Amino acid sequence: MGRYFGVWLVISVFISLTAFSQQGAEYYLTGNFKEIFGTVVTDKGEQRGEFFGTIGFRVVPGEKGLALYLVEFNLVSKGVPTEKGDSGLLSLRLFDLFEKPLSYDPRSGRASAEFQMVLHYELIDRVKGFRRAEGKGELDLFPSFTEEMKGKASIRFPEALQVAETGGTTADLDLTLELSTAVLGSIRKISLVGRVRVDWTRLRQPAQVLKIQPVFIGTGPTDPNRTGVAFNTLMTRASELWSRCGTVRCLKFEVNNPIYLNKPAYKVLESETEAASLRAEVSVADAVEIFVVERMTFACSWGGGACFSAGTASAKIVTCDQQLNVPAPCPCPSFCPATCPPCPPCQTGAVNSYHLAHELGHALNLDHPGQPYGLAAVTVGSNMEPSGFCCDNPNVQSAKNCRNASNPLLYWGTALCFGRPDIMD
Repeated sequence: MGRYFGVWLVISVFISLTAFSQQGAEYYLTGNFKEIFGTVVTDKGEQRGEFFGTIGFRVVPGEKGLALYLVEFNLVSKGVPTEKGDSGLLSLRLFDLFEKPLSYDPRSGRASAEFQMVLHYELIDRVKGFRRAEGKGELDLFPSFTEEMKGKASIRFPEALQVAETGGTTADLDLTLELSTAVLGSIRKISLVGRVRVDWTRLRQPAQVLKIQPVFIGTGPTDPNRTGVAFNTLMTRASELWSRCGTVRCLKFEVNNPIYLNKPAYKVLESETEAASLRAEVSVADAVEIFVVERMTFACSWGGGACFSAGTASAKIVTCDQQLNVPAPCPCPSFCPATCPPCPPCQTGAVNSYHLAHELGHALNLDHPGQPYGLAAVTVGSNMEPSGFCCDNPNVQSAKNCRNASNPLLYWGTALCFGRPDIMD
């Protein structure tokens, strides 16, 4: 928990040290934090901001002591006032993972780093819209325009920091971020200063978890005409496919109880504008929302569903129950992965079992192969291939997809992961 005293911030962070390599020579130092208060400078002046997020270090013991690598740093805020209106949900994630160790002095316990972070806030989407690029297969990806901030961070651990199985201590954190690449330029600087409590726990492997918020149309779970009848099956397939990252990286989904919208007009979406109105109905700050309607009259162009604000905390997915019973006549897409049934024709009863796994890949900042949306690179022939409403996304996971997945909403959890990617690239 955090409390604000003048310019000082006290942050409670749960941090776990996790064994990683078989040799026991590398460790992860990971932490989740909530209710961090700091200063956000916008075009409207200095504002008070409240953040939650995660931080993670790879720790390598050596003859000269510990080497620390910053591998994860996410910040999310519910927003601040700007000249163009409320920023809406604001998020930052590391632009690149570190390959060089931080500057760390074991005698003083001080570690420091300079880095870049990707900045997104919902006001950018409202003003600029989404980026689109024509490509093969489904046009299901609506990435946001983003900005970049340069960051400097200092964290001071106790002198002569040692790996421990249990216990905890405190450390001092000082973070400054300044805008370096602008789209709107409404948010210009972010500063956090405070004292951090850290707790050590040794686990088998660090897991990263993404919360999912399903949104169905209906009065509640007993409504016989509610939407969402395909969700559990699609989510099960998505969880299974992403669990295959286990030998490379442990990624898990945590599904919240559904939210029900008693607005029957949304059961059948007639246009992308209507889909945008639906997305605006529910916003959960710490989860990726998945809106499930009965059907969409324009579903063929989207491949049955789409992801908006990919790779940011504002990521939302719109899909439909028809994934498990695709109707004719949906035209055969111009591009089909080899795993698709023969095309044409597209017959009633075809299924898109791995559609949601694909859309969640977009929420995790993954692109289509070879398409210049500006998201992370993926593997040809994997689940991230664009397919179509009558042509299921491949049931294939890759190590590259697993490594490149990112979203500011990912938090550290506990889980055992043993799955192996189908493609070890």
